[in-house]
Amino acid sequence: MKKIFYSLTIMAMAVFSFSSCEDVPSPFDLPNGSEDNPSANIEPAGSGTAADPYNVAAAIEFTQQLEMGEKSSSNIYIKGIVASITEEYTSQYGNATFKISDDGTAKNTFTVYRALYLNNKRFSDNDKQIQVGDEVVVCGIVTNYNGTLETDQNKAYLYSLNGVGGGGDTPGGEAKGSGTLDDPYNPAGAAAAVSSLTWTSNDDYQKTGDVYVKGKISRIADKGTFTEGGTFGNASFYISEDGTENGEFYCFRILYLGNKKFSSGKTDIKVGDEVIICGKLMNYRGNTPETVAGEAFLYSLNGQTEGGGGGGDTPAGEAKGSGTLSDPYNPAGAAAAVKNLTWTSNDTYDTTGDVYVKGKISRIADKGTFTEGGTFGNASFYISEDGKESGEFYCFRIYYLGNKKFEAGKTDIKVGDEVIVCGQLMNYRNNTPETVAGKAYLYSLNGNTEGGGGGGGGETGEVKVVSIADFNAAAVSNSVWYQLTGTVKNLKDDDKYGNFDLEDATGSVYVYGVLSEKGGEKQKFQELAAAKGITNGSKLTIIGNRGEYNGKIEVLNAYFVKVEGGSGGGGGDQPSGTTYTVAQAIAANSGSGVYVKGYIVGFVDGQAYESGARFEANGTVTTNVLIADSPSESDLTKCMPVQLPSGDVRNGVNLKDNPGNYKKDVLLFGNIETYFKVPGVKAVTYAEVGGTAYGKKPAVKRRR
Repeated sequence: MKKIFYSLTIMAMAVFSFSSCEDVPSPFDLPNGSEDNPSANIEPAGSGTAADPYNVAAAIEFTQQLEMGEKSSSNIYIKGIVASITEEYTSQYGNATFKISDDGTAKNTFTVYRALYLNNKRFSDNDKQIQVGDEVVVCGIVTNYNGTLETDQNKAYLYSLNGVGGGGDTPGGEAKGSGTLDDPYNPAGAAAAVSSLTWTSNDDYQKTGDVYVKGKISRIADKGTFTEGGTFGNASFYISEDGTENGEFYCFRILYLGNKKFSSGKTDIKVGDEVIICGKLMNYRGNTPETVAGEAFLYSLNGQTEGGGGGGDTPAGEAKGSGTLSDPYNPAGAAAAVKNLTWTSNDTYDTTGDVYVKGKISRIADKGTFTEGGTFGNASFYISEDGKESGEFYCFRIYYLGNKKFEAGKTDIKVGDEVIVCGQLMNYRNNTPETVAGKAYLYSLNGNTEGGGGGGGGETGEVKVVSIADFNAAAVSNSVWYQLTGTVKNLKDDDKYGNFDLEDATGSVYVYGVLSEKGGEKQKFQELAAAKGITNGSKLTIIGNRGEYNGKIEVLNAYFVKVEGGSGGGGGDQPSGTTYTVAQAIAANSGSGVYVKGYIVGFVDGQAYESGARFEANGTVTTNVLIADSPSESDLTKCMPVQLPSGDVRNGVNLKDNPGNYKKDVLLFGNIETYFKVPGVKAVTYAEVGGTAYGKKPAVKRRR
């Protein structure tokens, strides 16, 4: 009986012992926490927006759903308290690494990895540094990095710090202005103008055209006034409507008045200055409205536009001249001649034909007479009608007399020299009339044309760029070479010789045969015309001698230079409405407002062209496709990447949403520009895939 009673007692004690084990402290932290981990009991909250950020628990829950190595598709906002600091900011990289939690303890933390400071800018010695216990809102891309839940390196920043900030998102206040000179944007208006623009990478983003933004400088950014100590001659700063640090807009790498470089000791800005900025805007990383680096400048500074130059716009004064040798443009006339020309990028812009501009040198630009100390044998300088620094025209990288290089110690120019410049003009960045670098030279210097070599007279073999009227007035010669540009008239179909009339605004002349190159094979014009697209109405440039036959003036021994819109022989943009094959577009390497036809053969995943190219139907990105002349092409050198802007074109063409487009024929209207560091198609506004249209089909437009 005692044994039975003893056994029952032992069993009761065992039951009691097992039922009490929940009071025994756990030897490790349970995944969901315990009573000594209050943060574990905090429920996930928030929607991940700026107005309603995730708490840390919700951020952990959200990021845990990502696959290993996967990143969120867009920025999210997370609110928490700094629990520990892993990496203090460094002046070299300007970022910091720290952990946040909902209650400031080391339990259930989320890692903020190498994040930037407020306004999405680098940490600096002048900024208030973060400390344990600070309340922050972080904005950025998050990732599941090998099981560690964190923000992506340099893809996150402090949206607010202890309730102060604004985070680099849209400046506060009412958006005002239309972006014109008469009605510039205020900072909030500029931010609103770019709010819907997309940013994929530093090489793939949308931007506005040139607009105007007005405000007061609230802060000087980076390393002072001039970026990197003045090396690049630009400045980065913030502006707001009232000059305070509220509602700021970031002006990134801005040039000075007149779209010129800042010059140490000569040009400067300070907090409180009232400015109007002219240039292109972007939405950097999809969250920071700012100017595009190097594509904006100070239009005015405290009401001054550098002597009335209009911040780089048209030189003042009456426009005179027709651009011919006998009637050259004055500086104002040259500026007026290019005011309607467009500039898209350094590789895509409109130019005039070769014209003449007369004036007096008012300033020598850059590092003296010769650009970069004479390395390239050209000079940059300004001319005006009277030699003063008002009403100037910029002569950029001009060659010497006879279209030869400047030679140190032998050739030079100085302020006050009277010059006639011959060459092509452009409207750089749509706001600065100037010569095209390397495409203009000194026709005369103080009345001298180097004994006539390249400047009129003398049979030296130099090429003289003239109007047709000047050509017709010249003497017969087989050794003086003239460059003529005009419109082709009266060309017969299948003409193998290249006999036609060439006409410009000054007159007309008969061309007796054209070779593909100097000394080239005769009777091959039909092949040249097919390859270059030469027809009646084409704007053609040739070089030849002045001849006569039975009293009729002729261009003899002529050879091809370029056709406006052709695919070789000196370049030139393709007329709007002309259609390229992929091979022709690659060869042309530039052109705006053109059609390119081919087949969709894949896409590029990532930022590297060669390693990211995929010849398959199931796309992983929506921002681009690859096209080629053959649907079965797999040689990347015969393909072109196509950037797809957001909207109907992207929605209808991309392979991620439309795998059935793979190997279908496609027709695209846009610009031939560098994309992924190779010839590509960008700014596409219209596309046809297998006969289905997306976007708005443009009217045919001929370029100037």
